[in-house]
Amino acid sequence: MSSKSSHSQEYEDIPAAAAVASPQYLLSQILDRLAAVEEENRQIKTALSEKDDEIAALREEIALERAYDRRRIARLEEPAPALSQKTAGDHLDKLFSEMKRLSIRQVTMRDAARLLGVSKRQMKDVKPYLADNSRFVIVKDPHHKQRHLIRLV
Repeated sequence: MSSKSSHSQEYEDIPAAAAVASPQYLLSQILDRLAAVEEENRQIKTALSEKDDEIAALREEIALERAYDRRRIARLEEPAPALSQKTAGDHLDKLFSEMKRLSIRQVTMRDAARLLGVSKRQMKDVKPYLADNSRFVIVKDPHHKQRHLIRLV
């Protein structure tokens, strides 16, 4: 019984006149439907290729943004530029004149930073230039194991 009802549902979209009509009419109807399905298929493929192009463009844009972000992060991670030779020379000249003016033979790095008006971190950047300068000698503090002293020669 169920096969009869499903069988009759399959032929409901075909007009009643077609059941009596010739096989050529049925064939033309099938060909028309096939052409409509092929046209719909063509439209779907066109839309799909457009979407693929959009996806490729978005991926390229994202890759470009990532490259810019990596470059920006790399710049942020780079250490700050070392103290310039001119600035270091100015600091050494000022330190020498201040120590002479105040009659100080030796100072700690902390006190030298105070004399120059710079931070202790900036004074650490000046330290290599101190070692190269013939007016100063850097020695270990005998009373403190990690402290260094700056002495005038």
